[in-house]
Amino acid sequence: MGCKVTVFLRGGLGNQMFQYALGLNLAKKNNSELFLDATFLNDRFPRKEFTYRTFDLDIFTLSPSKILSDKIWDGEPRFTAFSKISKTVPVPGVWLGLDLACMKACDIFGLRKIIKEKEEFRFDQNVLSAKGNVVLYGRWQSEKYFADNALDVRRAFRFRQKLSGEAASLAERIENSNSVSIHVRRGDYVNFENMKKITGGTDLSYYAQAVSYIAERIPEPHFFIFSDDIAWCRENLKIPFPVIYCDEKTAGPKNAFHLELMSLCKYNIITNSTFSWWGAWLNANLRKIVVAPKRWFSIAENNDTVPSSWVRI
Repeated sequence: MGCKVTVFLRGGLGNQMFQYALGLNLAKKNNSELFLDATFLNDRFPRKEFTYRTFDLDIFTLSPSKILSDKIWDGEPRFTAFSKISKTVPVPGVWLGLDLACMKACDIFGLRKIIKEKEEFRFDQNVLSAKGNVVLYGRWQSEKYFADNALDVRRAFRFRQKLSGEAASLAERIENSNSVSIHVRRGDYVNFENMKKITGGTDLSYYAQAVSYIAERIPEPHFFIFSDDIAWCRENLKIPFPVIYCDEKTAGPKNAFHLELMSLCKYNIITNSTFSWWGAWLNANLRKIVVAPKRWFSIAENNDTVPSSWVRI
């Protein structure tokens, strides 16, 4: 039996994409099998001010297009045993506790090595040198963890379901204009006190500056706004250019349509959210301009989350 790279999944879609991208890159480097541990996502143990997530990577094909041998990869993700049982027989706290205990025991006895993220939002070059049976436990929010394998990451993140209905009509308008996506995340960022301390409030001045920056550089910009609170955006975002508000009717399964539509825009204005980060990163326009906030959460400005080619405001 060959070596395994296991990715411990946490957070929403954007977070899962970062975790998967690193796992895919490391599995390729080591010609290893790639396993996903979704036990935490399946667990529903009561937590205060916490947003429960599900496994969302099934919106993608995930196929790495023959970068691993057919014997190792069959086009569908492999899940750990605890992932499967926690989904089939959900018992809050039990399977997650056993999973973590087993993980720790295997690390102690040298059966698997747990690689924990030393510092969030900071790239650790040593992670890419890991060998053998490893468990990746962290958020890994930096392009640097998979930049040398970016093409295969893009192949893995091809959308499984074709755009339809109003979303397909939006895609045509995006293609036929100087389209700029704007992502505004509110939800738990404004509803939970613990999150507000980390993320800060919605900065209207940031969006105003970002819109001006884009408008000064491209002719006739057309803005497409994506948000979990479109009503708030309609009332508070004052943009002196054509605007289309993309509401839940065009979101698609697990918001897959919105992510794809953002990636189809020629330019992107993102917020401090991994969801819009990936919408911008998947944008294949070679001349794209991506504007991101200087401060990513409460972390200092000089972190490794935002690529150096993107504009910080």
